Amino acid sequence: MRAVQTFTFLSLLFISSTTTAQRSRYWEDTPGTWLLNAGLGVTRYTGDLNESGDLDHFQAGVAANLAISYRLSQQVSLRAEGQLYLIHGDQTHTRNFYNNLSFISLNPDVWAGVQVDLWRADDAHRVHIPYMLAGVGLTYMTPRTFLEGNLYSLAPLQTEGVAYNRLPLIIRYGFGVPLAVGERFRLHLEGTYTHVNSDYLDDVSTVYVDLRNRSDPFVTIVADRRGEIGLPANKPGEQRGNSTRNDGYFVIAARLVYVLSTPRLRNYRRTFGR
Repeated sequence: MRAVQTFTFLSLLFISSTTTAQRSRYWEDTPGTWLLNAGLGVTRYTGDLNESGDLDHFQAGVAANLAISYRLSQQVSLRAEGQLYLIHGDQTHTRNFYNNLSFISLNPDVWAGVQVDLWRADDAHRVHIPYMLAGVGLTYMTPRTFLEGNLYSLAPLQTEGVAYNRLPLIIRYGFGVPLAVGERFRLHLEGTYTHVNSDYLDDVSTVYVDLRNRSDPFVTIVADRRGEIGLPANKPGEQRGNSTRNDGYFVIAARLVYVLSTPRLRNYRRTFGR
């Protein structure tokens, strides 16, 4: 009798394990798999209004993004993403503090590219497989500044006498690593840098220009903020920014990845009508 009970228990355990294994196989990340992922992270802008090595004054912002990817092979996936990111900077703690310029910007961006795993997705010896990514896209720049408690849009004012393109090309690259991998959900940590094909992400690029003949005197006040800290105004032609380097931004984000569909799951649904 005990032998029969033992046999029954082992049989049920085997059936349960087999069913679980079969169910897990439906969510295997094989070529043809679609994944959806959302991220929330911290930003840091790089440009004329901060110091690249000054981590004591990090000037952090936030970013939220949503992406979809399609696996082409055991190592390569296509990926498209939309993002909303907040960045800001000011010269208070920089070598150019005497110019007293600052900005804040909430911008959207979109990009598409490739994600390449460092090892094959079907490598039985690796559960957490790091990856690299790279792609191109567009961002819409909306630099603003605070003055006496109010927020003003800078691009329409042409503070350097330039009507710059507010929809520049971006190039993004980065690295990610899975922190936790489940049957259908995963948690990734990902870091990216985005090169912006413009030096006006912060509305600062070249030199101070002569704005005395502008019909709106407010432009002169916003373009040169030295008077607010008791310094004389800059003369036309004096350096305002560094036009030799374009601007950009870092994002470090936690990402929740969800398996939308796999070839095995789609085949199962076609076969059994589910």
